[in-house]
Amino acid sequence: MHHFFFLSLQPPPLPPQGPPAAVSNAGAVVPAGPMMPYNYNVYEPVQPHWFYCKQVESKSVWFPLSLIDSLQLEETVISNVVVRTDGGRYDVQLYDRIRTAVYWEEEPTEVRRCTWFYKGDKDSRFVPYSEEFSEKLEAEYKKAISTNQWHRRLEFPSGETIVMHNPKVIVQFQPSSVPDEWGTTQDGQTRPRVVKRGIDDDHDELPTVDHLVFMVHGIGPVCDLRFRSMIECVDDFRSASLKLLHSHFKKPLDEHAISRVEFLPVQWHTALHGDATGVDRIKKITLPSTGRLRHFTNETLLDVLFYNSPTYCQTIMDTVAQEINRLYALFMKRNPDYRGAISVAGHSLGKIESASSPF
Repeated sequence: MHHFFFLSLQPPPLPPQGPPAAVSNAGAVVPAGPMMPYNYNVYEPVQPHWFYCKQVESKSVWFPLSLIDSLQLEETVISNVVVRTDGGRYDVQLYDRIRTAVYWEEEPTEVRRCTWFYKGDKDSRFVPYSEEFSEKLEAEYKKAISTNQWHRRLEFPSGETIVMHNPKVIVQFQPSSVPDEWGTTQDGQTRPRVVKRGIDDDHDELPTVDHLVFMVHGIGPVCDLRFRSMIECVDDFRSASLKLLHSHFKKPLDEHAISRVEFLPVQWHTALHGDATGVDRIKKITLPSTGRLRHFTNETLLDVLFYNSPTYCQTIMDTVAQEINRLYALFMKRNPDYRGAISVAGHSLGKIESASSPF
């Protein structure tokens, strides 16, 4: 018997082919050319921002005004006008560069149109240069940008030495040290100051008010353990209120359903201890021993005794009422269209005075 084996010979499989190419009406593919190099020699003017100087613990500290206030001052910088700032709590005389309080007594503070800053020696705050010196720095910066020439040492008649390494690295050396063209000092002991052009952050405050609160303080001329004044504590209260608006009421704030709360301090202690009331006659019989303790007693603890006195209790009540009425009249004069709510808040003895005052 014969056995047959059948072997099927098939051609090898062809390699897999992709789908047919789609028909395109586009033209031929042209290779992309090299990217255009970025021109780093384009000068952009610096955006000024307005600051005010304030004494904090016997030190001069510069604080930025809000973006709205800064833009408003910038628009009228060449005019001799008075501009309202800080929600109307302060007025700025542009010609004199002075900022004055509206609702309370306070020393006028300096305002400055700031473009260039240096970092202080003792803290991390940036301190603005004078307007005249900033204009000189801006002119040198523009020259360096336009010519692309850096590592330049700039010596000024006032003794400052500025070294511009590049647009982001600029330092100042003290008059006592003399750096070479690369910015290194011979003695190696003087640390250069960091120089900054312009500011990064916006410090804004809502322009409109829908709730006015009068804050009545308690006993004594100071309001916390840091011995700060009523004005400083109310400023912190106002800042905390703005932060809460953005963190807890963002949706109604974005929908313009609510706006900010304005807090105004009601100060009665100064009026009570003035010459008109005769209260401070007690200073004449105060013993000189343990002066600080007796001064604290006269300024603070006696307010409780005065409130319990039939004579001075009425004086305190009248003073609180008159001060609230004065603040209210001044606020309405500056905000004649205000139709929002009005409240009175008090701390310590101020709570009792707020409930009892016939304003």
